Amino acid sequence: MRRLVSIVLLSTALVASATIPADSQESIGDAREQREEVRRERAEAARELDVARADDEAVAAALLAVTEWVNTQQADITDAQRRLAANRLEAEIAQLAIEEADAETAALNERISRLALAGYMNGGEDQGAVFFEATDLTEIVRQNSLLDQANGDTVELLERMRAVEEDRAIAEARAIDAIRVAEEIEADLQGELDELESQQGVQAELKAEMERRVAEWETTVGELEAADAKLTQFIREEEAKIAAAAAAAAAASGGGSTAPRPGSASVSGFQWPVAGSVTSGFGYRVHPIFGTRRLHKGLDISGGTGTPIASAKAGTVVSAGWQNGYGNTVIVSHGSGVTTLYAHQTRVGVSAGQSVDRGTIIGWVGSTGNSTGPHLHFEVRINGSAVDPRPYLP
Repeated sequence: MRRLVSIVLLSTALVASATIPADSQESIGDAREQREEVRRERAEAARELDVARADDEAVAAALLAVTEWVNTQQADITDAQRRLAANRLEAEIAQLAIEEADAETAALNERISRLALAGYMNGGEDQGAVFFEATDLTEIVRQNSLLDQANGDTVELLERMRAVEEDRAIAEARAIDAIRVAEEIEADLQGELDELESQQGVQAELKAEMERRVAEWETTVGELEAADAKLTQFIREEEAKIAAAAAAAAAASGGGSTAPRPGSASVSGFQWPVAGSVTSGFGYRVHPIFGTRRLHKGLDISGGTGTPIASAKAGTVVSAGWQNGYGNTVIVSHGSGVTTLYAHQTRVGVSAGQSVDRGTIIGWVGSTGNSTGPHLHFEVRINGSAVDPRPYLP
């Protein structure tokens, strides 16, 4: 009996914790159904995505959609498992009630049988014989009293028997209903588990693809950083050569060294290399998909393929050609440790060692190297290190 009471209390607690007014349940159910339908559609679209041809944003969106659906499925499965456990518990409670009713019925049958036997033994004889055979009146009264009590107990026990049988019928109906609901939940649950397994497979594929792309991007960034380090060293060496040549020329002319000291750069005399808008400024960028952080060392200036690129200031071309992730690139030295860099050109129009004036066409806008579309990547460097170009431009 204690076990039955404990289980009933637990079942009541489970039901009470999940009790919501009927109208609220209906509105919540409608909203949940609509939301899950949207998630299902997104997950189906993600399943049909051609991952090999999709861009990073599409793959990331697909992974997000599938992950949301997987989370929803897991929540639904958890809820279904809770309801399944509640119905199994209800069936167990009802079964225990049936067993207790059967035990009480057996006990009542035994008591009724004993009373019936006692009534027969005491009441089966002729009452007149009992009267004449009795030794005194007290014995007659006692035996009649016992018969009356037996008859009264029998009626009470029969009434209790009917009540127990009614309780048993109710418990049996509850058990049947709980088992039926549990079986329905189990059938639906298996379908949800199959769907979850399928979507988790898609999720795993998308995760693996995103990890591959992140690793590829990190490799690219590493290569760009290594190329930039070499480029910085190259510019410093070229600047040193230019400064040494200028000093030698000044000494040969007898005028002494008139070369500016490295680092004393002038901020005047620059012009915009192309007449476009700045689409990405100098500073740290966070990759919109991968979340990685790296320094964007110049300005991205819009321009269609083939747009002429002008030298921002007079100087000497120190490099004109391919520079790994920068693509076709021209680097111009302006003296005093100041250089400008023009990357992603479709083709260059100058060669190393050539002198250029401010406004001289040095190449044409393109999308070579690590570029997502035609534009000019423009840098200003001081002693080889990139700085924000904006203060140097009008």
